[in-house]
Amino acid sequence: MAFHNQGGRANYLSSIEPVQFKPPAIDIDKTHGHFIGNAVSYLSSIRSEDFNAPRALWERVFDEGARQRFVKNISGHMGNCHHEDAIKRMIAIFREVSPDLGSRLEQATGVKGYPGIKDLSFNGTHNGMTGDLKVANNTPSEKFGRNTGNNNAGPRYGTHGETTKIEGIRSNL
Repeated sequence: MAFHNQGGRANYLSSIEPVQFKPPAIDIDKTHGHFIGNAVSYLSSIRSEDFNAPRALWERVFDEGARQRFVKNISGHMGNCHHEDAIKRMIAIFREVSPDLGSRLEQATGVKGYPGIKDLSFNGTHNGMTGDLKVANNTPSEKFGRNTGNNNAGPRYGTHGETTKIEGIRSNL
């Protein structure tokens, strides 16, 4: 229920006041996609220790039948993905658990995965397993010796096509 009725404006299309449908000033889908694509709730780091427990599960807990079922289950779900690069990245992650697991997934999916995650970057996390310390989502960090952007996981000025700054708002951009 509208309480304010937008002032004296009619709540219907009127022939007295000509209809003025204007295109939006920005592409909302592009802006929203940019925002959610860079949204990070926290940053963690991928380390070799992250693979110790899954490696123990694969090597010490699973018997051969469990390994076959696991590969069949995972590769079946990977088959639903139509982006080969995503499958290559997942195989690289599983290869960090066990080279045998990576090879089995390659055989089951028919996709040759990356040799490991050393050269990959990930959304929302720092890759601590690489020599050059890849940062996540253009996150600035003096720890890594470079500033790759300052958008606090949100849209940056200039990504929406603005040409003027709003008066009275101080910006650190």
